[in-house]
Amino acid sequence: MGYRSRLTKDLDRWIGKGWVDAGHRDAILTDAGERSRSWTATGALAILGAVLVAMSALTFVAANWDAMPRMIRFGTIVLALWLAMAGAGRALDRNAPALGHALAILGVALFGAAILLTAQTFNMTSFRNTAVLIWAAAGLASALAIPSRPVLILATLLGALWAGLEVFNPFFTGIVWAYLPLWLATAVLAVRLSSRVSLNLLALGLVFWVGHLLHRYDALAAIADIGLHAAATLIFGAIALTGAVARDRGVTGGGIMAAWFAVVTASLALALQFHLDGDAASQTAPLGRAYAVLALPAAGVVALIAALRMAARRTSLPATAGLLAAGAIVFLLPYIAPDDGESMTLRLALGLVIYGGAVALIVIGSDSNRRATGSVGIAAFVGQTLYVYAETFGGLLDTALFFLVGGLILFAMSYALLKWRRRPAAVASEGDPA
Repeated sequence: MGYRSRLTKDLDRWIGKGWVDAGHRDAILTDAGERSRSWTATGALAILGAVLVAMSALTFVAANWDAMPRMIRFGTIVLALWLAMAGAGRALDRNAPALGHALAILGVALFGAAILLTAQTFNMTSFRNTAVLIWAAAGLASALAIPSRPVLILATLLGALWAGLEVFNPFFTGIVWAYLPLWLATAVLAVRLSSRVSLNLLALGLVFWVGHLLHRYDALAAIADIGLHAAATLIFGAIALTGAVARDRGVTGGGIMAAWFAVVTASLALALQFHLDGDAASQTAPLGRAYAVLALPAAGVVALIAALRMAARRTSLPATAGLLAAGAIVFLLPYIAPDDGESMTLRLALGLVIYGGAVALIVIGSDSNRRATGSVGIAAFVGQTLYVYAETFGGLLDTALFFLVGGLILFAMSYALLKWRRRPAAVASEGDPA
């Protein structure tokens, strides 16, 4: 059901209860219709057409590059770029946003073709990654000047492409620190233009950048596998809570950041249990100070933000206790895990803490009406149950019975969680005098 259809039904219900004046119904629906038409099939087709034209131009110029004199090469690309940008401005002035955004994307794409093919002409192979960075910066400038969310999406992808090229560049073995200011500038513009697509892409880009940072740190410090895993869990959890604070303060994109990093944190917490199954030694390298340098600040941030959010009544005491317990066991796990990784006591303790953290996320999502947070908690709860079930009964039952019993357990859990999540609404309806 679309937004307008839901709003129409809600308005009729609110008018029936006397909460909304019936005379405002049509005005509200008209305003909602104007606001919701941010993306249309015409605009999508125009943008896709611009992408195909850009690819066609790039292919044509590349195929005939050697046969064309240099001045003709330069003039061809500059003329096409000028026509695309001039056409974009003209279309936007004439209130044709779909065509304007499409031509702006074409112009940014042609700009990239110009600098990349120019680098190829002068055999500047070491310049190719920097050319992509310049391309991304030009895309950001274009998105700001127009302004254009589709162009911003392209610029976001180009920034991530540049960072990826640098990561896999054999001549560059450090950390791509320059991605952070580029990421921040893109994020500020994405918040300003309310581009949810760009914000989701930025969240994913930051996830991979943090992962690369941890990988490079491990290459230098050689932390034990379980230590690196635990530190990564705490770091991603701290960033997720930071995103939640931004969301609480009304910062656009804070909820998106919190949701993506919560998914990664929950996944890492579930995978921590494999270090305790005894199949392989977890302590392949000493912890030393390298682990504390990563894990201790992250654990402190988790504890501080959890306490502050509870003080601000954003989370309840039980939910905060669950998150703090999860953070504490994850931080201590590398210190208390045996060398061979086999410890039933620790497996039980970690499993209980994961269950507690999952329930805490469900409670937080239910209390604050944050469906993404609650969904992550439910997914973690289900994933932990499947892990326990597989470890307990996986070798005793055949495949068919395994899936049958597992499916029944999940159905029962989903029904119980659904009833529990609807409980506040049911209590509220009982207290309604109507």
